[in-house]
Amino acid sequence: MTTPEPDEDERLLQELRAAVRSAGAPTPGMLAAAQAAYSWRTVDAELAALTHDSLTDTSALVRGGLAGPRTLVFESDSMSVELEQTEEGLVGQLVPPADGEVTLQGPQGELGHASVDELGCFCFDRTPHGTVRLHCRTSSGVVVTHWVRL
Repeated sequence: MTTPEPDEDERLLQELRAAVRSAGAPTPGMLAAAQAAYSWRTVDAELAALTHDSLTDTSALVRGGLAGPRTLVFESDSMSVELEQTEEGLVGQLVPPADGEVTLQGPQGELGHASVDELGCFCFDRTPHGTVRLHCRTSSGVVVTHWVRL
């Protein structure tokens, strides 16, 4: 195996710089392709589907509306993610309990990060508004929830 000469490396870098400059500003199609490619980074993650939302629970709609904080439950084959939305923030638990980390994500990127304790509990100090999902990483794997509007 031969190593490239320093001149070859520099020539290749110059060609790459010229190609990037000639491409100009990214078009909407280029941005869409880049975002689609970026979304594949979680292709190995298990998807947790929303199975309960207290806002859509028919018993909560009886005379007086919601009595407490909003609760959401996401379930996958390996775990469930229970989430409670309060005015102060988001509190959650992974079942079965496993320590790890949870990232709160919005359409534009990461909104928060929380450690999961040995009981599977985690919390975020503020409640975001808009569409979010959770990215949960534990020793048993990665689970990503469906997007949900808070």
